[in-house]
Amino acid sequence: MNRNNKTPLVVAAVLVAAVVIGTIAMRGQRDPARDAALSEAPAANAVAQTAPAPGNRPSRSPARQGASTEAQLIDHVARRAQRRDEQVARTAALKKQSAERFAAEQVDPAWAPQKEAELAGIAGQSGFETAGVRPTSLSMDCKSSMCRIDGQFASNGEAEDWILIYMSSVGSAMPSSVVSRTQNPDGSTRVEIYGRAR
Repeated sequence: MNRNNKTPLVVAAVLVAAVVIGTIAMRGQRDPARDAALSEAPAANAVAQTAPAPGNRPSRSPARQGASTEAQLIDHVARRAQRRDEQVARTAALKKQSAERFAAEQVDPAWAPQKEAELAGIAGQSGFETAGVRPTSLSMDCKSSMCRIDGQFASNGEAEDWILIYMSSVGSAMPSSVVSRTQNPDGSTRVEIYGRAR
């Protein structure tokens, strides 16, 4: 083999030796950037393991949940007030219609006195005395199919108790009726009942 043919082999051997020596030297030295990256990797993995997965994250923080609950409560109270106002408006409209119908009717002299006595008899039952709910004044007026009951009570509580007992006792004597309550300036309560009694 001549000298020119040996030159590429020598160059290749030198290159291989340089690569091997460089690799050994690199392994012996510490790379601060690489070490920092490796030391942070477990911490990053730990954070990734403890952080909830997107599907498992709580929907709201406690503060936001409290605010949401408060908003729901305010909304619920507002809806109840709206329903109450709507009920008051419906009752007022029904009372007006019933009062107009009652006013337009003629008195049936054969039927009206008997019906008034029947309704007064229901109001005079012993259950009212036992419950301690007696009106300060009570009147019954009937015409040809409609009747009006007008009562005055010392307090709203007595009026409500009386209404509850009377309406559960009247039954088929006056099956369809509209009850309204009015607070008087002195704190007493007026109860008006318009009902179809025939």
